[in-house]
Amino acid sequence: MTDLAALLRQWSETQLAALGTHERLNEEAARSGSLLRAPATTADVVAAEQRLGTRFPPSFRAFLLLSDGAYGDTMGPVTDNPPGESMGFLPAAELRWYRDVEPELVAMWVRTQDEIDEANGGPDLTPVHEYGEVRDHRPVRDALLIARGFDANCSLLVPVGGPGPGEEWEVWDHYKEGASRWSSFRAFLVDAVEEQVGVEADEGTTRHLLAATQAGDVRASIVLGRVRSPEAAPALMAAARDGIATTSVLQALARIGGPEVVAFLVGLDLPDWEERQRQHALATIGTPAALDHLAAVGGCYELARVGDPRGTEIAAAQLRSTDDVSTALVAASVLRAQPDPRWVPDLLVALDRATNDQLRLSVLGALQACGAHTDPGAQSPSDSR
Repeated sequence: MTDLAALLRQWSETQLAALGTHERLNEEAARSGSLLRAPATTADVVAAEQRLGTRFPPSFRAFLLLSDGAYGDTMGPVTDNPPGESMGFLPAAELRWYRDVEPELVAMWVRTQDEIDEANGGPDLTPVHEYGEVRDHRPVRDALLIARGFDANCSLLVPVGGPGPGEEWEVWDHYKEGASRWSSFRAFLVDAVEEQVGVEADEGTTRHLLAATQAGDVRASIVLGRVRSPEAAPALMAAARDGIATTSVLQALARIGGPEVVAFLVGLDLPDWEERQRQHALATIGTPAALDHLAAVGGCYELARVGDPRGTEIAAAQLRSTDDVSTALVAASVLRAQPDPRWVPDLLVALDRATNDQLRLSVLGALQACGAHTDPGAQSPSDSR
């Protein structure tokens, strides 16, 4: 249990360190400085097991005895501003069978899996890996709801393959389109920490990961994106120039950082649809040169994400002048996430110019966040002329 206690503390610390500058932790976690809660007593855990008619798998049971739920889950930390998808791992007294909470969703997933298998001529026997895609959703019938998010998002503890007493259950990060899985609660914690901390890999190991990723190894692609070793940079840069595994490669280069990587990313020839990934990498590196490039290309979203005040200023300027709906939607989202009354005139100009319903709603939401009293059904200035 001591080992798990250290892992839990590391999970909490890395999750908190990864919060965006404008994300506000919920009050309880902010007060304690941790995602962890007071431990459950053995009596609390036994009472929950008796109520549910089961015995919790080892690492999840140990978790409850160290922290009775948490202010975070498979969807991330619980935040208040803006509201996130996470509501946190539930305490033992609030754990329930998923089929009792969402019987229609459970039935739908079982029915859908039957239809998928019939269409494919049988079950998908592709090997599974940590944080891999769930390929058989039927075990959801016996899943325990351990965290509930907004909409259909939730965290589940799932007894896949009929585990016996003392054996682990899988943890699923479940969402509308499917689910990702880990082999145990401990495996989830290890993977979540590694995602934030990164992995060491020399040039040879990096080339192996690149080759495996090209061959369709999804787990290799995930690990490749976590490489943080400077000696891997040449192989990663060569792959980026050749358009190989661009998403994972840019994620890794962002972890490595440094002037050479920034200069490479700025000069890298990328298709338009991958520009957002370049901007995200530069913002993650966060050096003055990287942020100056973002300002020069109008990267308001990524600048705002890392707390650069130019992000909101650029967003306001874009709303005043752009005719591109996608650009305006991003700009409005930035001002909504970091509201200030001084953006109201710019948002009113954008509302006057907007002909797209989605953009009008986004601008109205930003106006409300900035303290302006607006009526979604009211006319904009141009409507009354």
